[in-house]
Amino acid sequence: NHMFQYFITIVPTKLNTYQMSADTHQYSVTERERVINHAAGSHGVSGIFMKYDISSLMVKVTEQHMPLWQFLVRLCGIVGGIFSTTGDSSRVFLSSHFSVESC
Repeated sequence: NHMFQYFITIVPTKLNTYQMSADTHQYSVTERERVINHAAGSHGVSGIFMKYDISSLMVKVTEQHMPLWQFLVRLCGIVGGIFSTTGDSSRVFLSSHFSVESC
């Protein structure tokens, strides 16, 4: 005696790219198997059970291209961040702890 359970989740999906547009569904399946043995304390009904969960929310996947100027700004930010974290830290340390005052 065995119990087989299948949990099926379905999510509606809308896909928009520059080449195509499609309405589709994503799904996932989880399975569980259990031996039914009343003498050993495993109770239940033997059989195959399927439980469906259809999501009320839709996933929308859209392809977007980044403009060249935005890419260059982000690239400069990354290079500046790398330079500031791996640069000459002794110069930054000394300049932040000592100040010169004029009279």
